Amino acid sequence: MTLSVGETAKRLDVSPDSVRNYCERGWLQFVRARSNHRRVLLRSIEVFEAQRRPNKPDPSRLPEPPPPKRQVEEDFEIYYLGNDLYPNGVNGGYICNLSFFKDLFPNGFNPSTILGDIGRIFGGGTFKILRICDGVVISERIISVPGPTKDDVAIMREVYMDL
Repeated sequence: MTLSVGETAKRLDVSPDSVRNYCERGWLQFVRARSNHRRVLLRSIEVFEAQRRPNKPDPSRLPEPPPPKRQVEEDFEIYYLGNDLYPNGVNGGYICNLSFFKDLFPNGFNPSTILGDIGRIFGGGTFKILRICDGVVISERIISVPGPTKDDVAIMREVYMDL
């Protein structure tokens, strides 16, 4: 099978003059038609294309794409252990997960700030924070959050007495 110089130029994305030049250099094989026009052999075009793009990988030999990275589920659990300095009658135990606050603060939050707020609500005390990754506890930390001072308690009593 043969193609005209124009058809070959379109296939190779070059000008017809370039195709004639390739024929003269022997890069493309051709035959002359009765009208003395060049007819380029299809198999020489295919060989020429393969030589022009030697680094084009065979699609069947491409490596498999890497598997998608698994999203790691990480969370923190907060437990109240009690308050030795100011016993408040609150039983120790589980308070919450920090993932609860993620929904409340979609732009992000600071776990230390959340713990400080929880400490104020509980009037200070000792808290245990568990870092959990994919359902497994990977670290544990005990933190003491200072409670109100005696002066703070006196001021709070005065404020509440005025109400």
